[in-house]
Amino acid sequence: MNYFSIKQISYKAILVVSMILFFVCYYLDKVIDPSNTEFVFVVGYMFAIMLAAFWSIINYIDHLRINPLYKTYDSIDQFIRDLDTTSDEKMEIRTMMVDYVTDQKELGKNENTAIAEIISQFKNEELHKSNNMDVFFVHVHKYLLGLGLILIIAGLFVYLVAKILNGNVLLLVLQITLFCYAAGFFMSFVMYNILNKVLIRK
Repeated sequence: MNYFSIKQISYKAILVVSMILFFVCYYLDKVIDPSNTEFVFVVGYMFAIMLAAFWSIINYIDHLRINPLYKTYDSIDQFIRDLDTTSDEKMEIRTMMVDYVTDQKELGKNENTAIAEIISQFKNEELHKSNNMDVFFVHVHKYLLGLGLILIIAGLFVYLVAKILNGNVLLLVLQITLFCYAAGFFMSFVMYNILNKVLIRK
Protein backbone atom coordinates (compact mmCIF):
# COMPACT_ATOMS: atom_id res chain seq x y z
CA MET A 1 0.00 0.00 0.00
CA ASN A 2 1.50 3.31 -1.11
CA TYR A 3 1.10 5.98 1.58
CA PHE A 4 1.92 8.79 -0.82
CA SER A 5 -0.06 7.82 -3.91
CA ILE A 6 -2.06 10.68 -5.38
CA LYS A 7 -3.33 8.23 -8.01
CA GLN A 8 -5.50 6.58 -5.36
CA ILE A 9 -7.53 9.77 -4.94
CA SER A 10 -10.70 9.75 -7.02
CA TYR A 11 -12.36 12.88 -8.38
CA LYS A 12 -9.27 15.04 -7.81
CA ALA A 13 -10.82 18.02 -9.61
CA ILE A 14 -13.54 18.39 -6.96
CA LEU A 15 -10.97 18.39 -4.17
CA VAL A 16 -8.77 20.91 -5.98
CA VAL A 17 -11.71 23.25 -6.60
CA SER A 18 -12.63 23.02 -2.92
CA MET A 19 -9.10 23.90 -1.82
CA ILE A 20 -8.81 26.81 -4.25
CA LEU A 21 -12.20 28.19 -3.23
CA PHE A 22 -11.33 27.95 0.46
CA PHE A 23 -7.96 29.62 -0.13
CA VAL A 24 -9.43 32.47 -2.20
CA CYS A 25 -12.26 33.15 0.25
CA TYR A 26 -9.91 33.09 3.22
CA TYR A 27 -7.41 35.37 1.51
CA LEU A 28 -10.03 37.92 0.45
CA ASP A 29 -11.52 37.75 3.93
CA LYS A 30 -8.12 38.79 5.29
CA VAL A 31 -7.42 41.66 2.92
CA ILE A 32 -10.94 43.08 2.45
CA ASP A 33 -13.08 44.75 5.10
CA PRO A 34 -15.43 41.90 6.10
CA SER A 35 -18.26 44.20 7.17
CA ASN A 36 -19.56 44.49 3.61
CA THR A 37 -18.69 41.06 2.29
CA GLU A 38 -19.08 38.75 5.29
CA PHE A 39 -22.09 36.91 3.85
CA VAL A 40 -20.30 36.23 0.57
CA PHE A 41 -17.30 34.77 2.35
CA VAL A 42 -19.44 32.64 4.64
CA VAL A 43 -21.20 31.20 1.60
CA GLY A 44 -17.82 30.61 -0.04
CA TYR A 45 -16.46 28.80 3.03
CA MET A 46 -19.58 26.67 3.32
CA PHE A 47 -19.49 25.74 -0.36
CA ALA A 48 -15.79 24.83 -0.14
CA ILE A 49 -16.43 22.66 2.92
CA MET A 50 -19.47 21.04 1.30
CA LEU A 51 -17.41 20.26 -1.79
CA ALA A 52 -14.73 18.66 0.39
CA ALA A 53 -17.36 16.61 2.24
CA PHE A 54 -18.95 15.59 -1.07
CA TRP A 55 -15.54 14.54 -2.37
CA SER A 56 -14.94 12.49 0.77
CA ILE A 57 -18.19 10.59 0.23
CA ILE A 58 -17.79 9.85 -3.47
CA ASN A 59 -14.10 9.02 -3.04
CA TYR A 60 -15.06 6.33 -0.53
CA ILE A 61 -17.86 4.98 -2.71
CA ASP A 62 -15.58 4.86 -5.75
CA HIS A 63 -13.17 2.56 -3.90
CA LEU A 64 -15.87 0.10 -2.84
CA ARG A 65 -16.01 -3.16 -4.76
CA ILE A 66 -18.84 -5.69 -4.61
CA ASN A 67 -17.67 -9.20 -3.83
CA PRO A 68 -17.84 -11.07 -7.18
CA LEU A 69 -19.39 -14.02 -5.34
CA TYR A 70 -22.56 -11.94 -5.10
CA LYS A 71 -22.60 -10.78 -8.72
CA THR A 72 -23.88 -12.42 -11.90
CA TYR A 73 -21.49 -13.22 -14.74
CA ASP A 74 -21.95 -14.42 -18.30
CA SER A 75 -18.37 -15.52 -18.91
CA ILE A 76 -15.51 -17.15 -17.05
CA ASP A 77 -13.03 -14.43 -17.98
CA GLN A 78 -15.30 -11.72 -16.61
CA PHE A 79 -15.70 -13.61 -13.35
CA ILE A 80 -11.98 -14.35 -12.99
CA ARG A 81 -11.09 -10.72 -13.66
CA ASP A 82 -13.11 -9.55 -10.65
CA LEU A 83 -11.73 -12.08 -8.17
CA ASP A 84 -9.66 -10.60 -5.36
CA THR A 85 -6.76 -13.02 -5.55
CA THR A 86 -3.30 -13.47 -7.06
CA SER A 87 -2.63 -13.89 -10.77
CA ASP A 88 -1.45 -17.48 -10.26
CA GLU A 89 -4.61 -18.40 -8.36
CA LYS A 90 -6.74 -16.75 -11.02
CA MET A 91 -4.98 -18.81 -13.67
CA GLU A 92 -5.59 -22.03 -11.72
CA ILE A 93 -9.27 -21.22 -11.22
CA ARG A 94 -9.69 -20.31 -14.87
CA THR A 95 -8.04 -23.54 -16.01
CA MET A 96 -10.28 -25.57 -13.72
CA MET A 97 -13.41 -23.83 -14.98
CA VAL A 98 -12.46 -24.11 -18.65
CA ASP A 99 -11.72 -27.82 -18.22
CA TYR A 100 -15.11 -28.32 -16.60
CA VAL A 101 -16.91 -26.51 -19.40
CA THR A 102 -14.98 -28.49 -22.02
CA ASP A 103 -15.92 -31.78 -20.35
CA GLN A 104 -19.57 -30.79 -20.14
CA LYS A 105 -19.65 -29.75 -23.80
CA GLU A 106 -18.26 -33.17 -24.76
CA LEU A 107 -21.14 -34.69 -22.83
CA GLY A 108 -23.56 -32.66 -24.92
CA LYS A 109 -24.34 -29.86 -22.48
CA ASN A 110 -24.82 -26.27 -23.64
CA GLU A 111 -21.71 -24.11 -23.13
CA ASN A 112 -23.54 -21.23 -21.43
CA THR A 113 -25.25 -23.65 -19.06
CA ALA A 114 -21.93 -25.26 -18.18
CA ILE A 115 -20.35 -21.85 -17.54
CA ALA A 116 -23.22 -20.84 -15.27
CA GLU A 117 -22.93 -24.14 -13.39
CA ILE A 118 -19.21 -23.97 -12.71
CA ILE A 119 -19.35 -20.33 -11.64
CA SER A 120 -22.26 -21.13 -9.34
CA GLN A 121 -20.43 -24.12 -7.86
CA PHE A 122 -17.33 -22.03 -7.22
CA LYS A 123 -19.38 -19.28 -5.58
CA ASN A 124 -21.15 -21.73 -3.29
CA GLU A 125 -17.87 -23.30 -2.19
CA GLU A 126 -16.25 -19.94 -1.50
CA LEU A 127 -19.28 -18.52 0.31
CA HIS A 128 -19.01 -21.34 2.84
CA LYS A 129 -15.56 -20.06 3.77
CA SER A 130 -15.79 -17.44 6.53
CA ASN A 131 -13.30 -15.08 4.88
CA ASN A 132 -15.42 -14.70 1.75
CA MET A 133 -18.79 -13.77 3.24
CA ASP A 134 -18.38 -10.00 2.97
CA VAL A 135 -20.59 -8.34 0.38
CA PHE A 136 -18.07 -5.54 -0.18
CA PHE A 137 -14.32 -5.41 -0.63
CA VAL A 138 -13.15 -2.27 1.17
CA HIS A 139 -10.07 -0.13 0.66
CA VAL A 140 -7.68 0.69 3.52
CA HIS A 141 -7.12 4.31 2.37
CA LYS A 142 -3.69 4.65 3.99
CA TYR A 143 -2.80 7.11 1.25
CA LEU A 144 -4.86 9.69 3.17
CA LEU A 145 -2.38 9.53 6.05
CA GLY A 146 0.58 10.04 3.74
CA LEU A 147 -1.01 12.88 1.83
CA GLY A 148 -2.14 14.51 5.07
CA LEU A 149 1.42 14.33 6.34
CA ILE A 150 2.69 15.93 3.12
CA LEU A 151 0.27 18.83 3.58
CA ILE A 152 1.38 19.31 7.19
CA ILE A 153 5.05 19.38 6.18
CA ALA A 154 4.23 21.80 3.37
CA GLY A 155 2.25 23.94 5.81
CA LEU A 156 5.15 24.04 8.26
CA PHE A 157 7.50 25.05 5.48
CA VAL A 158 5.14 27.84 4.40
CA TYR A 159 4.87 28.91 8.05
CA LEU A 160 8.65 29.28 8.34
CA VAL A 161 8.83 31.24 5.09
CA ALA A 162 5.99 33.48 6.29
CA LYS A 163 7.90 34.14 9.51
CA ILE A 164 10.95 35.19 7.52
CA LEU A 165 8.79 37.52 5.43
CA ASN A 166 7.22 39.06 8.53
CA GLY A 167 3.84 37.37 8.29
CA ASN A 168 3.01 37.63 4.60
CA VAL A 169 -0.79 37.35 4.42
CA LEU A 170 -0.82 35.20 1.29
CA LEU A 171 1.53 32.68 2.87
CA LEU A 172 -0.35 32.65 6.16
CA VAL A 173 -3.59 31.89 4.32
CA LEU A 174 -1.87 29.14 2.33
CA GLN A 175 -0.52 27.69 5.56
CA ILE A 176 -3.96 27.55 7.19
CA THR A 177 -5.46 26.04 4.04
CA LEU A 178 -2.85 23.28 3.97
CA PHE A 179 -3.36 22.50 7.66
CA CYS A 180 -7.15 22.44 7.29
CA TYR A 181 -7.09 20.02 4.38
CA ALA A 182 -4.47 17.87 6.10
CA ALA A 183 -6.88 17.60 9.03
CA GLY A 184 -9.61 16.76 6.53
CA PHE A 185 -7.54 13.88 5.14
CA PHE A 186 -6.98 12.51 8.64
CA MET A 187 -10.67 12.84 9.51
CA SER A 188 -11.62 11.11 6.26
CA PHE A 189 -9.26 8.25 7.11
CA VAL A 190 -10.95 7.78 10.49
CA MET A 191 -14.42 8.01 8.95
CA TYR A 192 -13.51 5.54 6.20
CA ASN A 193 -12.26 3.02 8.75
CA ILE A 194 -15.48 3.32 10.74
CA LEU A 195 -17.49 2.74 7.56
CA ASN A 196 -15.28 -0.22 6.66
CA LYS A 197 -16.04 -1.85 10.00
CA VAL A 198 -19.74 -1.32 9.44
CA LEU A 199 -19.63 -2.87 5.96
CA ILE A 200 -17.43 -5.87 6.63
CA ARG A 201 -17.62 -8.69 9.11
CA LYS A 202 -15.31 -8.33 12.10
